[in-house]
Amino acid sequence: MNVVCKFLALLALLLAPAFATAATPHGGEPAIAPPLPPAPPVVRLSDRSAQPIRLASLKVETRTAGQIARSTVELALRNPNARVLEGELQFPLLDGQQVTAFALDIDGKWRPAVAVEKTVGQQVFEDVTRNRVDPALLEATQGNNFKLRIYPLPPGGTRRVQIVISERLAIDKGRAHLRLAMPAAERLEQFSFAAQLAGVAPKQARVLAGLPAAAWRGGDGGAQIDFTRTDYRPQALLEIAFELPSKALLAVEEFDGSRYFYAELPQADVRGAEAFRPRNISLLWDASGSGAARQHGREFALLDAYFKTLGEAQVELALLRDQPEAGGSFAIRGGDWAALRAALERVVYDGATNAAALASQPPAAAVLLFSDGLFNYPDASPPAGAAPLFAISAAPSADLPRLSHLAEASGGSAVDLLSIAPERAAAQLLARQARLDGAQSNSAHDIVAERLSDGRVAVAGVLDAAAAEVDLYWKTPAGARQKQTVAIDPARAANGFAAQRWAAMRVAALEPEYTVNQAEIRRLGKRFSLVTRASSLIVLDRVEDYVRYDIEPPQELRAEFDRLRAQSRAAAARDRSAHLEQIVQRFKEKQAWWQRDFPKDSPPAPAVAKEKVEARAAGAVAPAAARPAPLAAAPSMAPSEVLSAPATARMALRDESKAQPAGNAAPPAARIELKKWQPDAPYAARMRNAAAGDTYRVYLDERPGYLNSTAFFLDAADILFERKEAPLALRVLSNLAEMNLENRHILRILAYRLNQAGRADLAVPVLEKVLRLAPDEPQSYRDLALAQAEIGEPRKAIDLLHEVVTRPWHGRFPDIELIALAELNAIAARAGDKVSLTNIDPRLIANLPLDLRVVLSWDADNTDIDLWVTDPNGEKVFYAHPASYQGGRISRDFTGGYGPEEFSLKLAKPGRYLIQANFYGNRQQVVSGATTLMANLYTGFGSAAEQRRAITLRLTSTGEVVSVGEIVVEPH
Repeated sequence: MNVVCKFLALLALLLAPAFATAATPHGGEPAIAPPLPPAPPVVRLSDRSAQPIRLASLKVETRTAGQIARSTVELALRNPNARVLEGELQFPLLDGQQVTAFALDIDGKWRPAVAVEKTVGQQVFEDVTRNRVDPALLEATQGNNFKLRIYPLPPGGTRRVQIVISERLAIDKGRAHLRLAMPAAERLEQFSFAAQLAGVAPKQARVLAGLPAAAWRGGDGGAQIDFTRTDYRPQALLEIAFELPSKALLAVEEFDGSRYFYAELPQADVRGAEAFRPRNISLLWDASGSGAARQHGREFALLDAYFKTLGEAQVELALLRDQPEAGGSFAIRGGDWAALRAALERVVYDGATNAAALASQPPAAAVLLFSDGLFNYPDASPPAGAAPLFAISAAPSADLPRLSHLAEASGGSAVDLLSIAPERAAAQLLARQARLDGAQSNSAHDIVAERLSDGRVAVAGVLDAAAAEVDLYWKTPAGARQKQTVAIDPARAANGFAAQRWAAMRVAALEPEYTVNQAEIRRLGKRFSLVTRASSLIVLDRVEDYVRYDIEPPQELRAEFDRLRAQSRAAAARDRSAHLEQIVQRFKEKQAWWQRDFPKDSPPAPAVAKEKVEARAAGAVAPAAARPAPLAAAPSMAPSEVLSAPATARMALRDESKAQPAGNAAPPAARIELKKWQPDAPYAARMRNAAAGDTYRVYLDERPGYLNSTAFFLDAADILFERKEAPLALRVLSNLAEMNLENRHILRILAYRLNQAGRADLAVPVLEKVLRLAPDEPQSYRDLALAQAEIGEPRKAIDLLHEVVTRPWHGRFPDIELIALAELNAIAARAGDKVSLTNIDPRLIANLPLDLRVVLSWDADNTDIDLWVTDPNGEKVFYAHPASYQGGRISRDFTGGYGPEEFSLKLAKPGRYLIQANFYGNRQQVVSGATTLMANLYTGFGSAAEQRRAITLRLTSTGEVVSVGEIVVEPH
């Protein structure tokens, strides 16, 4: 995981709504302004000699229309270090908040971001960063969480960034409130704040905090305020409040050939609310690692008010973690829920979040779900149950659209406890309210409607005529439908906000069923420049980069872009068929190597392995001056290993025309001896020295100090596996799914380790998510293919590997096609006639069994790890000496990150083969921690006698060499 600098925490603090503004509650209750959350923790450089990035200046401009606010936040960031850095930040926004624009200062001018498909944005950012060009990328992760990446932060220099956030303001006692949390610990060279409130008179607006001596004045269309200071330390909170206009708000906007409308108005007086008093309740409590971040005091206050009103009930408690866990039965008598509360207060928060418990609950009259909705193990929502589900969120980082969808699909509702008082939330759960049940119009289409706070409703759509009437339908708990008609008259409308607001509401409506609606969400994001789970905003420096990746540029670059793109399309591009011919030729060369007989005696003269040359071919990685220690990570890590079951005779080999078996001779007897390391971190020693049954308790005691360390969770899981506590080990391991939302590097480590633990069934959904996140990386397909093969899905495995073989990849992935082709043929040989290979070019079908095979992968991009294999002759095979006297060969050098590198030997000379990994260097522009290696050692690869052992280990510094293990080949 990339660890960056203090300025990122400041940026999170300054994205005001993200941490300080109350969100709109569900169900129409007026919001109660919540207490201001604590400031985010300062994230420091793991290199303690480096200085934190300074926030030099801050400028905020806010405009409102009704309950909608649009804030433009401009920051100047100063890097006092003598090192170029890449900045990365993950920050949450609350329900109803949306990033709508983004810009980067390039040569003193603002370069606006353009929308791209999310996976394209990620690929482009990383490609141009490798070339030391200026990109910036803003993308959404899971839930309403966002990630910002900026490159470069120049040494001793300043960089400006601008982010625009639209939101629906919280309402308290008839007033809309805008809160901004300020960097009170920072003295700024310059600070300014300006606001314009459409339709609001100066006497209706107030400054509640943070703007001393500032006064409202009348202006164009509403109240205005300006506040500017130099050499200024802001107060911790800036807050303004204003009365909403009593009349309905209506906005109409022309955009891209269509006319969009957005309206806010009082909700119709719909009758029919009724009390809801369930007696059998299923209480689902999210006990995953992220559950610790919820505000449990507010949750307990809600339950206290709920049970006091309810009086009598029977409650079945279930805990949501990586696996569902029964929490006990509790009888509530006279509102007394002390036993249940005590059980909840004892809950241990650990592991990932699996929503399976929602689908396996006993019959109940109501289901209460306390969760942030960030289901990540797997990333899927269960179908709605028979009982109404009430979802309660008290987390600053939550997937409220998903929770709302789950609740409303079952006839329940969702509550955001950060924007509504617990007592009022309890009353909401104990009453069935009328709900929106559709909207339609004969003169508008694509209508979306949403119930707001303070008895208001929002509706948006696309006009088909000069004016329109929209009918909103409300459904009472008794099933009756009532109609409310909204008149859309552009002659009475203001301009602005409408198109993007409609798009944001449309995306929110589609988001709960993301896998079904992904393409439409992506189209909306790109068309309206919204950051969604399927689209991102990117800024590039050079027009050539926009052309290279076929990204529509900002208007200022359009003419040059069109000229260069015409030239680019006229040039001959590398096509798939040409690539296939190259692979066929290279495979023929490998087959010729496999068919050749190599001597097994001693070489005529000692084969001395070459040392690492000082300069590599163009594009080589230069070694880093130093490798900082990982944040809160152990200095070393015990290898994790597993012995796979040998391939059995039932795995029939194909006939010679399809996939060749190894021949009549059986592979030699061989054993794999993995290097046994033990982590020397204090926590590991404590866990190893703990008494039987206390290992997990010691882990829990150490856990708070290592929340950002993948090493800690890997090491702790290894120790628990060693002590035969597999369920707890798997729980600890699953924390990697919670650590860094949508970080494919961490998810890969998790999947590798699950595979090693014999749980490929758990690894597959993790790797499916990795593939969605990084479809431009061949490792995503290969890793998933190997996991599919492990769970008995050879057809899926072969199709994925075929994609790796036939698709043209970036040049930094050398020989990945031949490595995948070896695995494809081995899987096909084991599957026999169970799978058809008619879709594969017959020139690629030939199984090449091996006595020995070693494959090394790693988790870090822009990092060079070398595989070394020293044979019984003392001859070391590695990138600079790729072929041995007895026929060993190594794949081409992977200098750009991830691997794999592969060692192959058809017939192995008896003796010991030493396997090592060398950390040559990295060119990452982030302060990173250790690099995790994954090694697979095979004997009898591609034959019925295949055996595999896998190991996970870690390197922390350039020049470090680690012994992976040895393969001992017995005499024939």
